Amino acid sequence: MLCLLLASCSDSAAPTYQGSDIKILRTTLSADLEEEFLRYNYQLDNLDHGVPPLILQTLPKDLPNINSTSKRKAIFFKSLLPMILLANNEIQREREHLLKFQKIIARDQSLTEDQLHILSSLAKRYEVRTDKIWSSQAINELLLRVDIIPPELALAQAANESAWGTSRFSQVANNLFGEWTFQPGTGIVPTGRPEGATYEVKRFENVYGSIRSYLRNLNTHFAYSELRQIRAESRAARVPLDGAKLAEGLFRYSIRGEEYVKDLQSLILRNRLHRFAKVNLRASS
Repeated sequence: MLCLLLASCSDSAAPTYQGSDIKILRTTLSADLEEEFLRYNYQLDNLDHGVPPLILQTLPKDLPNINSTSKRKAIFFKSLLPMILLANNEIQREREHLLKFQKIIARDQSLTEDQLHILSSLAKRYEVRTDKIWSSQAINELLLRVDIIPPELALAQAANESAWGTSRFSQVANNLFGEWTFQPGTGIVPTGRPEGATYEVKRFENVYGSIRSYLRNLNTHFAYSELRQIRAESRAARVPLDGAKLAEGLFRYSIRGEEYVKDLQSLILRNRLHRFAKVNLRASS
């Protein structure tokens, strides 16, 4: 097993991905990227053998110049889908730890020092504050937060927020989701920022860093507690997570509120993004 540490990602406390073979692509032109996809026999209409574990350093710089809408969308989806699955894979591994700890505590058994360390690290990463991290209440709160975001929803939000990867921030800062930072000099000052405002658009070293940060944002910020509750209800009912349904919990993501939610649901429907809901990573690239 190859352990790949993505040191350039902004969340230094996040776990490393453990998988069999990951390829980091540093191509900057769409034609070169498509050649890479062909090498791995990676096609959106044939994912029976899974998605190759590929990570992009940046989106193609000529993406805004592609006149064909269908071609631009295909490149965009193929670029992001592997990284969304990789990031969700990390979260799923964390969740499996929690489910194991939950069973141990339910049997009135004690966690080991190593298990307590993992639990404490997860509590810090997912911003769960408690003096009794080993309690059932703390683990239940963590389980609300430590869970995946369906690929169809992540793809729809990325398309909406980055104008299909053509926006200035996605091209220059690898920022697909419009995330801010309040540390001066660490991001990009947006055009038209109000006088006196200090926020900047966050800069990421690679596209994967943006995706991981986005998932952590949805899983921790108070504004998206409704999304996490909808997801938990689906888990309790043992039904598959539905990106369009979870989108209902994102009305605070934009000042457009419910109209923003409808836009995401429309993107999922029009682009048949539910077809990616059950795809998996290949064992290797």
